[in-house]
Amino acid sequence: MENDFIILFFEIIATLATILTIVYLANQIRLSNKLALSSIEHQLNSRVYDRRFITARDDDFCEFLSRDWANEDLTKVERVKVSQFVTMLIIDAREVFLQDKLGFVTKGVLKARINALKLGIMKNDISKSVWQTYRNLVEADFAKYFESEIYPDGIDDIPASAHPLASSEDN
Repeated sequence: MENDFIILFFEIIATLATILTIVYLANQIRLSNKLALSSIEHQLNSRVYDRRFITARDDDFCEFLSRDWANEDLTKVERVKVSQFVTMLIIDAREVFLQDKLGFVTKGVLKARINALKLGIMKNDISKSVWQTYRNLVEADFAKYFESEIYPDGIDDIPASAHPLASSEDN
């Protein structure tokens, strides 16, 4: 009888130790997930902060960004600048969209990227031509999401020649 009591006692201790270990490991996994989320968001936001800081220090580029790209005559070089800047913003939004889809970023991170694009950057023909080219290269769910957010009323069909990097054969 005494032996049975000792065995039962050690089984209870082993069970409690197992439960405590599982609780401890679950908390460690939860903490690791939070740290991974924080790290991903920090990297994404650092990239944006770095771009903004570099832009803020460049008076010429700030002047260029402040222009109305839809209503001003732009040189070929300026049109290429617009296309590259817009491409960078679309790529960034896509990356955040994919991270959001996996649950690796909070909702505000994607919303901030999209809201910045809604300010008017995507309304000119150069930006639309960049999107029309780029949307064929991205996942269908991102293209659908992007267009529903940026062009909720649909996007005008812009000729391929509107893209600044289009060859003269496209004209």
